[in-house]
Amino acid sequence: MKSESIEVTILGIAQDGGVPQTGCSCENCIAAHSNYNLKRNSVSCGIKGKDGTFHLIEAGRNIADQLNLWSKMMNYKKIQIPDTISITHTHLGHIEGLGQFGKEVMNLKEVPFFASKSSIQALRKRELLSPFECEIIESNIAFFPSIRCGFELEFIKVPHRDEYADTHAIIIRGSNNALLFLPDHDDWRDTLEMHNCKSIREWFSKLKIDYALIDGTFWDKNELRDRDMSKIPHPTISETLEMLGERTDDDIEIYFFHLNHTNPVLNTSSKETVRVIELGWQILTEGQTFTL
Repeated sequence: MKSESIEVTILGIAQDGGVPQTGCSCENCIAAHSNYNLKRNSVSCGIKGKDGTFHLIEAGRNIADQLNLWSKMMNYKKIQIPDTISITHTHLGHIEGLGQFGKEVMNLKEVPFFASKSSIQALRKRELLSPFECEIIESNIAFFPSIRCGFELEFIKVPHRDEYADTHAIIIRGSNNALLFLPDHDDWRDTLEMHNCKSIREWFSKLKIDYALIDGTFWDKNELRDRDMSKIPHPTISETLEMLGERTDDDIEIYFFHLNHTNPVLNTSSKETVRVIELGWQILTEGQTFTL
């Protein structure tokens, strides 16, 4: 089915473990176990091209639910299978669903798979790529994932605990708008330095984007009481808000996602969520759509 616009559907907003997270008894996870509406999938989005093709970014553990959500949002009666898959990096929550494409489940072959060279090398060692036709993507070079899809993808390198392979954000560029998909990076200082920018606004202006989905894993550095948060580097929402301040009429729309199960902004009525909204920014929601 052809369309005149590019539609991006948000299929997950949580950090790698989702909500509820396995083995966790925190308030958010216990609530999600008893109320399906409070469950959250690990980060992912689906892109519908102008030619009706479907393109998936990230493949997490709940990919069956995510493909069902995607198909419902697009008003398809059957579950749609992605025509291509792209990943930002090889941490568990972004690749856990790749095995579902193999002979044990969907039994697909030669599905176009886009990732960096080091990501493909790391996944090949884990024998996760047999269902795919892999294409190595270079940083900062836009490409069309299929011939007539009508949009481009562009991989933007960012620093993030690259134990196994490197990490990228992905820009989705449609005919009218562009969206940045940035679920993970270590901190703003290193990311901005890597791209020779002094501020978040300067970097986003340089990228020529209209929407930014950005790493909001934790609210602040005191969130995990039983773990050393210095070993889990992410820019906290509090830090990002300090850098951004209040939104102006000249700013693009910014949404926080990749939310850890402990993050208070998962509660839409929390004071932390209210603070984000008061400053003019937003928390991403599953099923939300963007037209590019």
